[in-house]
Amino acid sequence: MKDLTRRPETLFLFGYMLLPLLSLVCVAAGVWSVIIGKTALGVVLIVVVTQLFVWGSIWMISRRTRLLKEADGAIDAAMSDEEAINAFNAREALEIERREAEEAARRAAPGSAQQGSDETK
Repeated sequence: MKDLTRRPETLFLFGYMLLPLLSLVCVAAGVWSVIIGKTALGVVLIVVVTQLFVWGSIWMISRRTRLLKEADGAIDAAMSDEEAINAFNAREALEIERREAEEAARRAAPGSAQQGSDETK
């Protein structure tokens, strides 16, 4: 369970989707129980079980927020602004070089001259 609470994706799934859906289902079941005459069961479902799902959801959302802030802080601490910009520019330059190499290889491939003459007609 400890590994699951260290992953923001898992916390997002449980905190924003699964637990709110379960709390909604419990409220509906509680209201239905009250309507059909099982008041005690309905009150327990609404007051106890639903509140557990709601507080679990709130806890997971706040835990996810803290994890994301810690990750952003670690990234900020690891690089200064100038280093981050230089790293980004280096990645962009490598991507441009890769595209240019692919284009040059495509032009140099046999049969590409015939395709080029077909396109000019």
